Amino acid sequence: MTLKDKIGVERALEHLASVQYRHFKQIIVIAVLFTLVLGYGMTLLQFQGDLTKEMPQDLPIFELADKLASKFTGQEFLVIAVMLDDDTGIKDIPRDIRDPRVIKSVLELHERLAANPSIESVRSIAPVFQAAGVPEDIAGVKQVIAATPGAEQFFNRDYRVMLIYADTAVGTDEAKVSEITAKIQQDVDAITRPAGVDYRITGIAPIVVKIVELLKGDIVITTLTAALVILVLLVLLERSFSRGFIVFLPLILTVVWTFGTLGFLGIAISVTTGVIGAILLGLGVEYGIFMVSRYYEERQRYEPAEALKIAVSNIGASTFGSGLTTAAAFLALTLSVMPMIQHLGQTLALGIAFCWLAATVVNPCIILFEERLQAKKVAGWLRDWVKGVEGRHAK
Repeated sequence: MTLKDKIGVERALEHLASVQYRHFKQIIVIAVLFTLVLGYGMTLLQFQGDLTKEMPQDLPIFELADKLASKFTGQEFLVIAVMLDDDTGIKDIPRDIRDPRVIKSVLELHERLAANPSIESVRSIAPVFQAAGVPEDIAGVKQVIAATPGAEQFFNRDYRVMLIYADTAVGTDEAKVSEITAKIQQDVDAITRPAGVDYRITGIAPIVVKIVELLKGDIVITTLTAALVILVLLVLLERSFSRGFIVFLPLILTVVWTFGTLGFLGIAISVTTGVIGAILLGLGVEYGIFMVSRYYEERQRYEPAEALKIAVSNIGASTFGSGLTTAAAFLALTLSVMPMIQHLGQTLALGIAFCWLAATVVNPCIILFEERLQAKKVAGWLRDWVKGVEGRHAK
């Protein structure tokens, strides 16, 4: 930023300061309404737990992988893994997953899953035994499996795990995946299961849902932890709760505005952008510290209007240049071929812009509002004191 540009920004901010001084209450109301609107946008936030969607889809290798996945696998199937559990202390448990007791339970589960309207099709070893029945000994089961082409695909090499595939049409929708998983678990609980055999539900969709669940939890924990630590440090540094909170409040506005805008724009939160709450709190706090400190420094020499004019024009112009260069650096990340890095750069650049707006436009109004409240309290104490003195003299 050239000197001429900085002077132009300072003059514009001087006009802003005069507007803030005259209409600080109205600006606070507008900021609150704006925050409420973007707070609603936070309810529209989308979350992306599938890391393959955060890869450059236009590259040939990813295009081919997507075609193969949509044709041969996809995300619409859930897997029920039937596994031997050697940790149990029960005697006479199956030592081979081809044990007739296990095959009978899989046959029962297959029939239950096939009757579930939410499941389009079921693939398992069960159809091999539906017509002739399950042999009474493991040798007979082995003969049937050996004589059936393709039957080995449902077993691992040491025959300790057997897989059942349930094809669904729920995709990776969190609510639908959770619902169908619960229904499958009910079917698993209803069948006759031999001791020493464990049934676990997995697949791409449940993994994606779990990642999203963990991502939401991490966002809440990291953002709240950063907010609490920063608030405590601000109160200690400013040696005043009110001044510390004045610096802190615009940071909360910044986080709400950023997440709300992402919600309205339909930009999904991924494992990379899930940390932006804590990052923006850390990056934006200095803007508020500079503004509040400069105002109270000038307030010792000037009236509120002049002190506000100096603080907003000087600090606003300086942080404008700082924020502009920081945002430009983050926007450079959009040149990456990785969509997750692109989204991170876009989100942080947007957040930095909101940090500057909150600190330069809203923060001075909050300072004036708090100062007026303190002045009214002092005036009230003085009136009560004068009345008390007059009452004692009257007696």
